[in-house]
Amino acid sequence: MANTLLTKDVITLQALDIFENELAAAKCCSRDVQDDFGNKGGQISDSIRIRKPAQFSIRSGQTWVGEDIEEQFDTLTLEYQKGVDFVLTSKERKLDLNSLTKQVLKPAIVRLANKVDADILEIVTKAAYNAVGTPGTTPSTMQTYIDAGVVLTNFTTPRGNGQRCLCINAEMEGDIAYSLRDQTHPGTKISNVFNGAEMGMYAAGLNWMLDQNVYTHTAGTYTGTPLVNGANQVGTSLVTNGWSGGDNLLVGDRFTIASVFAVNPVTKATLNNLQRFVVTADVSDTAGGAMTISISPEIVGPGERFQNVSELPGDDAAITMFSSTARTYSEGIVFNEQAVALAIVPLDEPGGTNESSMKYDKQSGVGLRYIEWYDGDKDLWKSRFDVLYGILLQRPEWACVIASG
Repeated sequence: MANTLLTKDVITLQALDIFENELAAAKCCSRDVQDDFGNKGGQISDSIRIRKPAQFSIRSGQTWVGEDIEEQFDTLTLEYQKGVDFVLTSKERKLDLNSLTKQVLKPAIVRLANKVDADILEIVTKAAYNAVGTPGTTPSTMQTYIDAGVVLTNFTTPRGNGQRCLCINAEMEGDIAYSLRDQTHPGTKISNVFNGAEMGMYAAGLNWMLDQNVYTHTAGTYTGTPLVNGANQVGTSLVTNGWSGGDNLLVGDRFTIASVFAVNPVTKATLNNLQRFVVTADVSDTAGGAMTISISPEIVGPGERFQNVSELPGDDAAITMFSSTARTYSEGIVFNEQAVALAIVPLDEPGGTNESSMKYDKQSGVGLRYIEWYDGDKDLWKSRFDVLYGILLQRPEWACVIASG
């Protein structure tokens, strides 16, 4: 017998359960600042500032040298509201909960959860400047993933089981599982990987997670011989020249600068890899092949408290792009939980004649709003689900992209 007692709260709770289960990347993010937004989305503020760890200089000798505490901040903003809309006939509205879930709720909410998941991965991946691998080539050995772990370790990223989450797509998972075929032994983890053709485990210092929403990047179009235009540049923009007419860089493009090496964030010791930079705003060349590129991280040279490069760029220093021109390729990503701040906050229930329900699971930090209203002219129940959230890569040095095919 059909359940005729379906209420907005029952529908919302069932949808919330599906939504929580379908989220993947969200489970790897920090939710520490979520409660700072208050009990209702936007009621206190739609953005909050997140403090970065303070850094200090080291004194030599016995004489005390006073030093002010200089704090840096990032801003997490609730800028994403996504939803899914549908209609039910009065007959469909009479379905029992199992039938309604199978026919309507699950397809709708799975789609919504995947969109949230894709947003997380796109935002985090495009903002991360560390990267390993070869764009256009799917990693076929564990070495590439180990290299990513080395990069994170050099940037003092916490390590150990559960500390680093790796999101890869099916092609990446399939290639690495196949590469382990000659290392299979009955009863071992490696054997299980090959037999099941899936990672789904802790290996190479990473927690492996299959995610079909891994971001796909298309690089800008660039040729010529790009160079730094002007010595000793600092900050979040870089003046360059040497590009060809019509060249452009896109958000998420990465590059290195000759002789500009990364440094350990704590000791400031020079590392053996060039500091990689990511483009943070689309830009095209102007007359004469010049571009002023918005970048992350900010260039901070030796002697400064927040130093992040071994030396400032020299005039005419060569710029090397991470990807070949206009290439489209997938980007897996590994990051520590504390690198990514995610806030999903409750939305207000509207007044008036709308029937609405807002359900929020404090344990998982996930909320979903459902609104339903009746169109008497067409005998239709119009419905919508909404979720409000903000995403911030607050510790970009604790994330690393893995280029793939």
